[in-house]
Amino acid sequence: MNVSIIYESKYGNGKQAMTYLENILIKKGYSVQLMSIHEIKPYSLPESNLFIFNAPNRMGKIIRSMRKFLEKIEIKNTSAHYILINTCLDPSSNIDKGLEQMEEILQKKNISKLSEGLKLKVMAMKGPLESGYEKKLDELAQTIQSSLKM
Repeated sequence: MNVSIIYESKYGNGKQAMTYLENILIKKGYSVQLMSIHEIKPYSLPESNLFIFNAPNRMGKIIRSMRKFLEKIEIKNTSAHYILINTCLDPSSNIDKGLEQMEEILQKKNISKLSEGLKLKVMAMKGPLESGYEKKLDELAQTIQSSLKM
C-alpha cells in the first residue's frame, strides 16, 4: 500500500507531526512518501492508495498555499482515499473551519474520504504541538490500518 503524506508547515509543527506519522506507517509495513507542497507539483502527485493532507490554519481558515495546492491537484487513482489533518490553536472552536474548507475542495476531486479529519492543537502561534499529539497520530495510524487492508 502506497501512502503519500503531503503537508504545509509554516513553523515546523506540521512537518514534525507528519514525520512522526510517516514513521508509524512505515513500521506498519506501508510504503510512505512524505512531501512538502513546495517539493511537488499538484498535477504530478505520485500514485497512492491514500493521501494524507496536513496544513495549518490562519485566522480560522486553511492556509492559502494549501488551499491553492488542493484546488489544482489531479488524482489519477480512482480508488484512492484521503485523510485530512489540521494544526490549529483551538480545535474545539466553531471559528476553526480549516478541515471543512479542505473537505469542500476535495469533494470535487476524484477521491473519497477514508476517515474523519484530525485537528492537532498548537500551544501558540509558532507552536509547539500539544503534549500527547503522538497518541492521536497513533490512533489515526490504527484507523488507517483497519480501514486499508494490505
